[in-house]
Amino acid sequence: MFKFLKRLFETPSGDYGSLMDSRDPEVHLSQTTINTIVEALRPILLPAMIIEQSVVENDKLPQLPAGSIWPTNKKDKPLHYQGTITSNEFKVVIFQHEDGLKKDHTNLQYFYFKKNQWHELEELSPTDSNLVSDQRYKQSNINSLPIWEEIIHRYPEIHKLIVKLAPNHPWTLYKRAKKILCDKKITQQINGYPQWMINDIDFRKIKELTFLFQIEDLNHSVVHYYFTDGKEIQQFIQRQ
Repeated sequence: MFKFLKRLFETPSGDYGSLMDSRDPEVHLSQTTINTIVEALRPILLPAMIIEQSVVENDKLPQLPAGSIWPTNKKDKPLHYQGTITSNEFKVVIFQHEDGLKKDHTNLQYFYFKKNQWHELEELSPTDSNLVSDQRYKQSNINSLPIWEEIIHRYPEIHKLIVKLAPNHPWTLYKRAKKILCDKKITQQINGYPQWMINDIDFRKIKELTFLFQIEDLNHSVVHYYFTDGKEIQQFIQRQ
């Protein structure tokens, strides 16, 4: 499965591949140069929400359609409720098992509901209170910008400006400008631009899709990215 996904994400090495080799944390870039790119990036900022695990008290139980049963993996072991993430358009209820995805891909399960389905949901009580995680999802508003490779494809004019101002260190210039506008390291996020962990995504696979959210497994080894074409959910997976 992962070999197939690796082939799916592979892109041929090219000019931007060599540009990535130009990363140099010690390179000097003037503040004027950085500020120029910061201002060029402001119009493409998207609102997003970072997802973090936090101790939650008196939070609601998971909400699923009436008649639902508590999720289990293929060995019939019950999963732990990790929390619910919510945007203005959807809710996602997420369950995981501590054994992780290497042993069983059903150890992570999500339930996606559009806003017009929320009235159909009811609280689901676990058979054991320990199945509700002490730390659950907390959302905070942030700004979002693409990773460098997506700038190349989605905003070529900005990419050209970055290369013009720092032809030997374009990646470093973008990273420093991005940090001013988006200063958090993100592995879990709702909306905005996907923050790929590995820079080998073929943009043609996602350019017509709308990004929904990304989450990592309990062992912090795999990140799941979810997109939609307006009808169905599409999932991509990357190992950290």
